[in-house]
Amino acid sequence: MRHRLIKLSNFTQAIHSQSPCFRPENEHQLETISSELATQKPLARGAGLSYSDCCLNQEKPIIDCRRLNHFISFDEATGLLVCQPGITFAELFLIHPDFIPPVIPGTLKATLGGGIANDVHGKNNSRAGTLGHHIEWLLLQIGNRFIPCSRSENQDLFSATIGGLGLTGVIKRLAITLTKASKTVQVSKQRVMTWKQLLLQMHEEHQNHDYQVAWLDLLNGTERSVLSQANHCNSTQPFTMPKSITLPKLPMRLINRLSMTQFNRIYFHSAQQTSPELVSLAQFNNPLDRINHWNRLYGKQGLVQCQTVFTHQDAKKTMHQLFNLINASGATPTLAVLKYFAQKGAGLLSFVEPGFTIAIDFIHNQHAVKAIQMINNKITSIGGKVYLGKDLFLTAQQFKIQYSNHSLFNNILSQYQCSFQSDLSHRLNIGTHP
Repeated sequence: MRHRLIKLSNFTQAIHSQSPCFRPENEHQLETISSELATQKPLARGAGLSYSDCCLNQEKPIIDCRRLNHFISFDEATGLLVCQPGITFAELFLIHPDFIPPVIPGTLKATLGGGIANDVHGKNNSRAGTLGHHIEWLLLQIGNRFIPCSRSENQDLFSATIGGLGLTGVIKRLAITLTKASKTVQVSKQRVMTWKQLLLQMHEEHQNHDYQVAWLDLLNGTERSVLSQANHCNSTQPFTMPKSITLPKLPMRLINRLSMTQFNRIYFHSAQQTSPELVSLAQFNNPLDRINHWNRLYGKQGLVQCQTVFTHQDAKKTMHQLFNLINASGATPTLAVLKYFAQKGAGLLSFVEPGFTIAIDFIHNQHAVKAIQMINNKITSIGGKVYLGKDLFLTAQQFKIQYSNHSLFNNILSQYQCSFQSDLSHRLNIGTHP
C-alpha cells in the first residue's frame, strides 16, 4: 500500500517525530493496510490534537484515519448514531437540530476515534460522565481480524479500548448515543476571591448545572478565579458554529509572563456579569476554537500542559502545594482551568476519577519541564492521577502507581494479540516493546 514519510507533531508543537503514514480512504483499504502492518507495530491517528506523545509513533507506521469520516445511520427515536472514527465533534452538531454530543472535549476539531482513545471528558461530568459512557459498541480492526466489542460482547476488549490510547486496535465503526438538548446555553459568570470559596461552591453546586468550569489566575499572586456555570435553554436563534480567525506561522513567541500577567488582570476584572448571557454551546465550551492554530502564539518551542486529578477532601491543600512547586520552578503558567468530576471514567486506563482536576498550560522551557516533573511526583505521592492524553513527562514507575489496571490492560493486549504502539506506550512500557 502506498504511503508517505511525514514529519508529525502533537498539538503543543513541543515534540516532533517522523513516520511512514498510510491513509485509508475506506474500510476495505483499512483492512488491507492493517493486515499488511500487523507485525510492524502501527498506531492509528486522528486529528493529532493530543497534548501528549500518544499520537506519535517514531519511525513506525501511522494509520491516518481522518478519511474514515462517514455517517452510517442515525435513529432519531433513540439518538443512536453509527459512524466511522474520523467524524469530528463539530460534525456531530450537524446530525440533527435537537441533538448534541453527549460529552464535548476542549476542542470540537478532535475526532471521535481520538475521543474514545482518551475517554475524553468535558465540563458536564456531573451529568454525563465521560465519552466512554455513551459508546454502545465498537468494531475493531486488529491486523487481519475484525472484532466487535461492547458491554456484552468481548467486554474486556471494549473496556480496554475506551481510554486505551489507541493500543488495542483501529476503530472501524462505532455507535454512540447522542444527547437530546438545545444548542444554546445560559451562562453566568462569577468572580471568586479565594480557592476555599471556589472549591466549596463547585462541589456543592455541581449537580445544579449542566456545565461548570473555573478559570484561575496563577500569575498575580492571588487566589482569584472566575467561575462559569451554564444550563441548556431554548432559543429561537438558529445554531451556527462560531466564526474563527487563523493565525499565521510566527517568527517568535508572543506569549510571555508579562503579557499573560496583564491579560489575567484584564480578564478577571471584565468577567463579572450583571445578568446571565445566552450563547451557543460551542462558543461557551470551546472558545479557543475561534482561533485556528492558537498554539503558534507560543513560538517554535510550543507549549506543554499538565493535567491532574485529586480528591476533593484535600483539594485546597493540594492546589497550594502545586502552586508552590510552580513558583519554585520559575515556570510560567499561562492558563489554568479547574473542573469538578463526580463520575469516574469508563475504561481501564481512563483518567477521570471523582474529585477536582486542574489543567495548566506552560511556556515550554526547562522551568516548565521541572515544574511538571515535580507536580507528577507530588500527584503520585498523594494517590492522584496525571492525564495521559496531556502528559509528556510521567515515568513508567509513576504510571504503574497511578493506573492500577495497568497489568490487566497489558494482559488484554496480549490475549487479543494487539500489536500497536506509540511513543507514549514505549515511554511508559505499556504492552510489549522490543
